[in-house]
Amino acid sequence: MVVDRIGELANGVHMLGHRAVPVYLVDGDRPALFDAGLSFLGPVYARQIRRVLGDRQPAWCFLTHSHFDHCGAAAYLKAQFPKMQMVCSEKAARIFDRPNAISLIFNLNQIAAGMAVDFGVDPGDTTFESFSVDATAKEGDCFEISPGLTVRAMETPGHTWDFLTYTIPQLKLLVASEALGTPDETGYIVTDCLVDYDVHYQSMQRLRTLDIETLCLGHVYSCTGSDARRHVAESLAQSRRFRNMVERFLEAENGHIPAVMKQVKAVEWDGKSGLRQPEPAYVLNLEARINTIVRKWQASREHQEPDKQLRTSHDRT
Repeated sequence: MVVDRIGELANGVHMLGHRAVPVYLVDGDRPALFDAGLSFLGPVYARQIRRVLGDRQPAWCFLTHSHFDHCGAAAYLKAQFPKMQMVCSEKAARIFDRPNAISLIFNLNQIAAGMAVDFGVDPGDTTFESFSVDATAKEGDCFEISPGLTVRAMETPGHTWDFLTYTIPQLKLLVASEALGTPDETGYIVTDCLVDYDVHYQSMQRLRTLDIETLCLGHVYSCTGSDARRHVAESLAQSRRFRNMVERFLEAENGHIPAVMKQVKAVEWDGKSGLRQPEPAYVLNLEARINTIVRKWQASREHQEPDKQLRTSHDRT
């Protein structure tokens, strides 16, 4: 099933906040929260967490990566739930220690607050604040929720270099966020290879080997059952299609990136309705995504050019 509304995804697994920027809660003796969304949604997340847990507090908040829309309410949630420990990768923890990164996250959350009215939320004064990381995680690290129920960290870079995916094998649950493709409301899947295309693809290949029944994505939808497994497979297929499309446009436009961006944007963003990234954010990410393929395309052309010259030389002799 493809889930497009806030609520319980599976027994004890909840999608909270707003489906455009959800956080996930897995109940247990030591409940686990995954990601911290946008700052202006902090009160919404906290209210819905209390609706599920009552007087109990989350024991953990596992951040997938350091992007502003996945850590924006971290400080607010820590203030609301003082016993909660914030966990992320070592790379993300170093980013959260940088004043310039904190300033950028603050500014992007301020801009995002302009969407509050569309979300039906009063933004109030819940601006982003810096926060402390209580523990870092690396590949294979495990954290207990209940006896026999553990969160396992996987290093899955490609969207960012600091990316962690989390699994709960006993529940066949995968919190992938943007380590997999992000669907829009037309069913098109955006390939989120912001830092390295090949690395992102390899991370998705690793995730395809997992036995999953519940898939928690970063935006818009989550999936259960066969749709969860289908989305993993389709993310890989769409990644290949995206690369082929960009390379085709690069050839047609002789490597002129603005022209390529315009053509890809016409496919992915222009004229679409429903939930989607604000245009400035989409364009910024699109350029990064295309550049990961440009590097491969240029290297391929440079490799082919000597072969072409050699063939031409042989033709002349």
